[in-house]
Amino acid sequence: MRLALLLAAALGAATGCAMHHRAVVRTAPVPALPPAVLHSSRLWITLEGYTPEISCTQRGARPLCFERLHGAIASSLERSLWPSFPSVAVKEHGDNLAPGDYLLIVDLDVDALPPGPDGPGWSAGARGQWRLVRDGMPIAGESVASRSRADFAYGRALGAGAGEVIDALAVHIGRVLGELPETRPERPVPLPAVATRGRFGALTKQSLAKR
Repeated sequence: MRLALLLAAALGAATGCAMHHRAVVRTAPVPALPPAVLHSSRLWITLEGYTPEISCTQRGARPLCFERLHGAIASSLERSLWPSFPSVAVKEHGDNLAPGDYLLIVDLDVDALPPGPDGPGWSAGARGQWRLVRDGMPIAGESVASRSRADFAYGRALGAGAGEVIDALAVHIGRVLGELPETRPERPVPLPAVATRGRFGALTKQSLAKR
């Protein structure tokens, strides 16, 4: 069913016919996260399963297609994970993992949810699972789900709702991974001493205050 809707959406775009609702997924700035464990190796993100750039669902009178989905999920995860890893990037074809690199495998599906007890409007929902792997060995993982505010009309406005749930799940994953201990910490190399002279301005006042 989903594949047929995706093909219909692509055909509609090619012919210029507005046969479906278009909801461009829009994420927001990620809120400040609590202090995180600093991990020693870079992290790669890979989106697998049904996580395309366009995902269509049939809920109302016309199909609803969430657009820019793949990019929105990847961007939100990158923003949520960078405080805990020296480098965070989406793994592309040809990228090779070095020994010790982390691999975050994420599989999410976004859908439109009809009005219910939470409010009079439509919501965007996301569910799926993630797992963290290092050198082929699973470290952590879980199934996740979230639902946006029930304030949206069926159609384009649900792109903002989809952004809400994607950001919520990305922040959650960022917090969980930020609490995982680093089992292979790098030993800091001591830096050489620094000699100073000729201090002036505020630095001079600071030196006098310490006497």
